[in-house]
Formats: sequence, C-alpha cells, structure tokens
Amino acid sequence: MARPAADRSRVVRGVAPLVVAGLVWGGVWGLIGGLALCNQAAAGERRATADPKRELQELNRQLDQKKREQQAAAKKERSVLGELEGLDHRIHLRRRQMAILDQQISEQSQTVTQLSSQVATLERSMAALRQSVAARLRAVYMSGVEGEWAMLFGAGDYQDLLARLDGLQRIAASESSIITEYDRRRVELAATLQAQRSASEQLDQQRRQLADVLRDVDTARSDKRVLLAKVRTERATTTKAITELEESAKQLQALLQQLEREAANRKTEGRLAQVKGRLPWPYDGAVVGLFGRQRHSQYNTDIFRRGIEIKAHEGDSVKAVHQGVVAYADWFKGYGLVVVLDHGDHYYTLYAHLGRVDVKVGEAVSRGQVIGVVGETGLSDEQTLYFELRHHGTPLDPLTWLKKRG
Repeated sequence: MARPAADRSRVVRGVAPLVVAGLVWGGVWGLIGGLALCNQAAAGERRATADPKRELQELNRQLDQKKREQQAAAKKERSVLGELEGLDHRIHLRRRQMAILDQQISEQSQTVTQLSSQVATLERSMAALRQSVAARLRAVYMSGVEGEWAMLFGAGDYQDLLARLDGLQRIAASESSIITEYDRRRVELAATLQAQRSASEQLDQQRRQLADVLRDVDTARSDKRVLLAKVRTERATTTKAITELEESAKQLQALLQQLEREAANRKTEGRLAQVKGRLPWPYDGAVVGLFGRQRHSQYNTDIFRRGIEIKAHEGDSVKAVHQGVVAYADWFKGYGLVVVLDHGDHYYTLYAHLGRVDVKVGEAVSRGQVIGVVGETGLSDEQTLYFELRHHGTPLDPLTWLKKRG
C-alpha cells in the first residue's frame, strides 16, 4: 500500500540534502578543483642531462692517450710517419665517435617524434574531457539545486525514491570517474611533456657534440694534407719520409716472417698458385702506382714499391682475392689500417690504407668476402688501396696474378 503524502515528504526531506550535497555538488566542485590542479601541474619543467655513452668515453680516453703519445714523440724527434699515424688515429677515432653520435641522434629524433605524437593524443583526449565537464557544469548551473530536489520530490513512492537516489548515485559515480580519468591523463601529459623536453635537450647536446667532432676531423685532415704537401715538395721532408718508409717496410718484412712462423697454428687450404693470373681484384679501380723501383720525379730519388696502388673511393668495400685466414688486422706505421691474409703454401696478401677493418685475426675468409673499406690512412695523399702479394716473404708483382682487364 502507498505511503501517505506526509510520510513521503518527511522521507524526502530527510534524505535529499545528503544526496544532493554529498553526491552531486561534491562531484561538480571536484571537477572544478581537478581542472585547477591540472593547469598548475602542466606548467612544471625539469632539466635532464644524459650521461655520456660508455663507448664515447672510451674513445675520448683513447684520443687523449694518442695526443699524449704524439706530444711525447714530438719532444724526442719529429717523425713524418709517426705524425701521420697520430693524425690517422685521431681521424679514425673521431669517425667512430661520429658513427655513434649519428646513431644516437637518429634514435633520439625518433623518441622526440613519438613523444610529440603522444602529447598531441593526450591533449586531444583532455580537450574532449574538458568539453564533457563544461557541459555538465552548464547543466548543473542551469538546473541549480532545485532541479535535484524536484527530481526527488517527484518520486511516486518509496521504491521510486530509492530508484531516483540510485540514479543520482550513478551520475555522481560517472562524474567521479571523469575526474579520476582527467587527473590520470593530466599526470601522464605532464610526465610526457617532461620526457619530451629531456629528449629534445639531449638531442641538442648530441648535435653539438657531433659538430665538435666534425670540426676536429676537418682540422686533423687539414693538418695531414699540409704534412703530405711537405712530403711532396720539400726535399728534406721527402727524404725523411722515404727513409722512414723503408724502415717501416723492413718492420713489415719482420712481421711477415713472424706470421710465417705462426702459420702452423692457422689452418689454410692453399692452392693460390693454381689460380695465378685469374685472381679477382680486391677493388675495381685504376692502378695509379706500379710495382717495382720508382724514381721521384722532382728529387731524383729511388724508391721501391712492393705492391700496387689502386685508385679508390673512401668507404667502398675491399674484398679478399682468395680464401684464407686473417693473420693480421691492425695499424702499421706508414701503411695505416692493414689486413694480411694467409692463403697457405707461404702465400700472403696485404691490404693497406683501409678506413675500417671488418675481420678479426684467426677468422677464415672466402674469396670475394668484404674484409674492410677504403680509407685515407698511411702515407697516401689520395684515396687508394695499397695491395701486396708475397711468397715466402718475397714481394710479387700483383698484376701478374690478378685477372687481366679488357
């Protein structure tokens, strides 16, 4: 049976203030407070510094060490090849730094792009939430408290009242979830903006580092060009360089003899002699320096070239002319970065002036395999590949072993 109107009125008057004040207006003022907090938090900013990469630290340590070695050598006696080698090391290490920094910049640029996309997505979602909140505030403002009271007073009976109370609770819960979601996205947006600023600052720092490295590479290459110009034009410097290069050639001969003694520890199949005149070229370029005795056109000085110089382009691949095992892969004074392959039966090939080595000592290589790339290391004033072929340590003319060109 339905309750009398007076009883319903008492029930409504007892329950309605709690519902309206606690659920509805509390949710609305919570929305307003959430918006205010969002605006304050979004203004925060933090500086971020990235620790240097471990490999960059190691390269810097090696550069400092090479500089100290150069300075110590200069105090004793000026060596043309020693100075060239120091400059080559400096350029080589700097280029390794450039490669690392290029990779870091690429990765960091992608990070900045991704964070920018996330910021845009979050800002769009928060704009939608703000519109929802604004619409709700307008509705509350237009209806006022009387609207909520009217809803409760309009209940037909107690069950209807409970249903209407449940509806108000659902509205309050929905508004509370909007507040929670808005606050969550506000925090996420602030963190994303902070990460974006940090990534951008780190990217700027890496670009400044790269610019410094590029300047040092340019300086070192300029210094090397000046020194090589002296080798070409100044008799005293030319004579000194030739003398040092002959001494370096003797040291290379000693190295090959040592490799001969160690050959028993390397498994090689040999048969290089069977393909004489049919070997592939280590690089497809014009020969600009022939094997054998040469005469300096300006100073009438004899030199003996134990291999050939092949015109090349920096960064291009250098390939093994025959299968074998890597016997040496490192720097050698006057020759720059060098790879020596043991082909068995006391046959060796040597590849010099490399810009990078892609094989390791003891590694088996196949015919035509890339072992490194062309560089400008060693006593060379142009981009060339220096190539030797030896048997029992004796230099052989490579042109009699390589394929004839049409």
